[in-house]
Amino acid sequence: MEFRISTADDRELVESLWDYCFEHREDPFFQWYFQHFYKPENVLMGFQKGQMACVTHLNPYTISLRGRALPTSYIVGLATHPAARRGGIGGKLLTAALREMKRRGHYLNILMPSKAGFYQPYGYELYCHQWKETMPLEALRPLTDRTVRYAFVNSPDQWPYLAAVYDGYTKHLSGYALRDEASWRSHIEAQLAEGNIAVCFDGDQPIGYAFYNLGEPTIISGEFVYTCRKGKRGLLGYMYNHRSQGEAFQWNEGIHDQSYRFYPDGKQGHETMPFMTGRIVDVKGALEELPYKADGSVTFRTEDPLADWNTGTFTLSVNDGKGAVTSAADADAQVSMPIGTLALLAFGAMDVDELVFNEKIQGSDKALETLQTLFPTEKNWINEWY
Repeated sequence: MEFRISTADDRELVESLWDYCFEHREDPFFQWYFQHFYKPENVLMGFQKGQMACVTHLNPYTISLRGRALPTSYIVGLATHPAARRGGIGGKLLTAALREMKRRGHYLNILMPSKAGFYQPYGYELYCHQWKETMPLEALRPLTDRTVRYAFVNSPDQWPYLAAVYDGYTKHLSGYALRDEASWRSHIEAQLAEGNIAVCFDGDQPIGYAFYNLGEPTIISGEFVYTCRKGKRGLLGYMYNHRSQGEAFQWNEGIHDQSYRFYPDGKQGHETMPFMTGRIVDVKGALEELPYKADGSVTFRTEDPLADWNTGTFTLSVNDGKGAVTSAADADAQVSMPIGTLALLAFGAMDVDELVFNEKIQGSDKALETLQTLFPTEKNWINEWY
């Protein structure tokens, strides 16, 4: 197979496969994405016998991981033409994508899976879940706050209101996307193309906002963010006011939020949603980018089914919070783990004891203790959809 970055002349091919596999051309999101967000230089195409066989979009983002801003590529729109399926093309496309991301200096990669089990054998592990809450609108009444006021966002120029809330919500979190003015304008334009945005205020201070769509019995919010309990109760009160326009309300929120313990009926409508996977693109680059709160050294072996440059034995040495990675002899390995486990450690999704219990890592007690010190768990959250 041959892989290359697309050009402006490939737009029709890229659009046609997206239309076939995802949203159709007449869909508002399709129109917004290809008119305002799509850039051919961020699309990787695969050809077999001169015909396009697969495509994926490598959308650039900056994420905050362990308090440090890191460049990343977000894989979306990964699709294989039906005539080319069942031939291992998906794995070849992912390998080509990893090579391109490494070239760009994006040493960590994120991907929202339609089915996590498809990507896990390729080294992608879930680093972020969300709660998906669904409640009848009538049931929201005791969870509301009537002392707030509301306003619509109807222009990208109002992005500072949302940014203030978002920054407050993510203050103690990790794994989330950093949003600047340009990205906020893009998010707002995308939502207004197919739905609404409401902000709630405590006096003049914005304390919550929701992206939501009307028209179905269940009102669905694609982004539901608040700075405090009052902000959340204010948003739920806003949705409660839509009882004549819907029957239920569904929203996603960070799995770190434990408000569900105080809902009138926590047994109903409360479930986890696997949201985002993370992957190591390049072991050396990724581990040397991360910040560390403790010093130490550990030698580990990892295997990567897609990226041969990641298969081997490495020594991570951290001094004064800065990591350095060097190659080592296999005989010196104190720990062994697949590349996906290393991603879980890097993102802080699981601690070492949990990984040992799930047979995702093995090694000497001392080396495992060092890993736990170097990679403490984090409260991860992200809500980018494309």
